[in-house]
Amino acid sequence: MTTNTFAEHCRELAQRFVQTAIVVDDEAFAAPDDAAVDNVVAPGRQRSNATDAGDAAARSGRHGLDTRAIIEGFAALGVICSAIGPTDPAMSAIRQADIVVLDWRLKAGDPEFALNLLARILTEEPDRNALRLLTVYTGEAELDRIQDAVVAKLEKAGLEPDVSEAGTVTYGHGRVVLYAKPSVNLPPAFRGRDVDESTLPQRLVDDFCEVTAGLLPGIALVSLTAVRECAHAVLDRFRAELDPAYLAHRACLPDPDDAERQLVNHVAEELRGLMDYAVAHQQPAGRQPITQWITERAGEPPNDFQFGDRSLSPEQTVALATDGLKRSSLPEGRFRSLSSGFNRGDVHQLDERLAWIFTSRTVFNAPLPRLWLGTVVKRKAGDAGSHDSLLICLRPRCDSVRLKGGTSFAFLPLGEPKRDQMQLIVRLGNSHERRGITVDASGWQIHGFKPDDGDTVTARREGSAGAFVFTDIDGHKYEWLGELKSEFAHRVAQTFAETLSRVAVDDSEWLRRSAQRG
Repeated sequence: MTTNTFAEHCRELAQRFVQTAIVVDDEAFAAPDDAAVDNVVAPGRQRSNATDAGDAAARSGRHGLDTRAIIEGFAALGVICSAIGPTDPAMSAIRQADIVVLDWRLKAGDPEFALNLLARILTEEPDRNALRLLTVYTGEAELDRIQDAVVAKLEKAGLEPDVSEAGTVTYGHGRVVLYAKPSVNLPPAFRGRDVDESTLPQRLVDDFCEVTAGLLPGIALVSLTAVRECAHAVLDRFRAELDPAYLAHRACLPDPDDAERQLVNHVAEELRGLMDYAVAHQQPAGRQPITQWITERAGEPPNDFQFGDRSLSPEQTVALATDGLKRSSLPEGRFRSLSSGFNRGDVHQLDERLAWIFTSRTVFNAPLPRLWLGTVVKRKAGDAGSHDSLLICLRPRCDSVRLKGGTSFAFLPLGEPKRDQMQLIVRLGNSHERRGITVDASGWQIHGFKPDDGDTVTARREGSAGAFVFTDIDGHKYEWLGELKSEFAHRVAQTFAETLSRVAVDDSEWLRRSAQRG
C-alpha cells in the first residue's frame, strides 16, 4: 500500500502491529440488543427507575461503560479487545495488552485505586521499559485535575513524566492519554478530548501510532509484527517429535545445561529469517519513507539542511540519505555532522546511543548477568583518592562455566579513545560515553573470582532495585554495565590475540626505519 505522507506510513505499520486491548472497569456492561429492549431509556446523569435494561443505559450516561461498542470498534480495526475487572489475577492479562483502558473511578468510585493500578502496571520490573499506551477514560469533566494526579503518581514512581500537550503524558517508553465521555463540560485546554465508546478505539490506535512514529520504530514494528503473525512457522520447525534427538544432543554435551541456550540461538535465527523477509518486502525505512521524512522536516516553503558549513536542498539531502555519503557533494570527513544536519539542529548523543545498540545486547534479569567474554564492568575504587576503572572481560564463555574454586579472569581496560584504536560505547547511567580498548600489555589485568553454586561467577543485585555487582576474592566490587554482542566480543578477543602473538624479531634498524619512510 502506497502512502502519501510519512504520518500515514507510520500509522499503517503501527495499526498492523497493534493486536490486543484491555478495558479495565468494575462497572463494565454490554449494551443489550435492540430486540431485547422494550423500553429504551435515554442516557442521563440521574438514575432511572425503569427496567434493568434502562438502568444499564442510564449508567452509561456518566460512569457506566458500553464495552460492546469498544470491543466492536477495536474489532473493526483488527484488534482483539476484552473487558476485565481490576483484580490481581487480571494483571497477567493486562500486561499482555498493547492498549490498556482504565476507568477513573474503580472500586467504589475511588480514583486512588486507579492511580495505584496505573503505577503498578508501569513500574513493576517486567513493565518498566514496556512500550504501551494507557488510557484513562472517564465521565469526569475535570481532566486537568486527573492529569495532575497522574503526573504526581508517575513522578513518585520515578518515571519522569512529561506533559507534551493537554491530556497526553509521556513517560520514557510509553504514554498515558486522557479522554472524557461525551456531554461533559471540559476545561478549555482539554476541548476535543471527549469521545464516545464507538469512536474511542480509533483515537487510541492513532495515539499508539504517534508513540511509534519514526524510521527506526518502523523497522522494529515490521520485524515484531512478522514474529507475531508467523510464530506458528517457527513452532512447526521445532516439533515435539524431535525431543529424543534433543535429549541425545544434550546428553553428549560436556555441560548438558548448554543445550537450552544453544537451541535459543537457533530459534532466534528462525525469527530473524522472518524479520529479514518482512523488512525487505515492506521496506519500512526505505527510499519512499526517507523521502517523506526529509520532505516533512524541510517544511513549507522548503528549507535547506545544514551539514557543518555546507547547505543542501531537501532533494540533495534525500540523495545523501538514500544514495550515501560517497555519492554526495559532501566530503567523507563531514560524517560527524550528518546526524545534526538531518535533525536540523543539535543532537544529544544520538550517534553514541545507536552505536551502543549495535555493539551491546540486552540482558534481562533471568538468568542473572554472568562474568565472561564481553562483560563490561566498572571496578569500584577501593581506596580514597583512587578512581573507578572500566574493564571488559576476556575469559572465553566456554571457560567461564563449570568452575571449581577460585579462578582468574583477564580484563582489558577502557580508557579515553585514541586514534586507530578499537572503540566502543559504554552506558553509564543515563549517558553514553565512547571509550578505547587498550590491548597492549601495559593495561592487562588479572583478578580472581569464586564461582557461585551454579559453577559460574554471577552478579548479585545490591538492594531491591540497585545495580548488579560482581565481587572478587579480595572483596573488590565490579558493577555490571552491560554485555557486548557475541560477534563484537569475539572481535575484541581476536584483536587481543593478534597483539599477544606478535613475533619479536631482531631486525635491522636501518631497514625498519626505511620501511616507515617509504
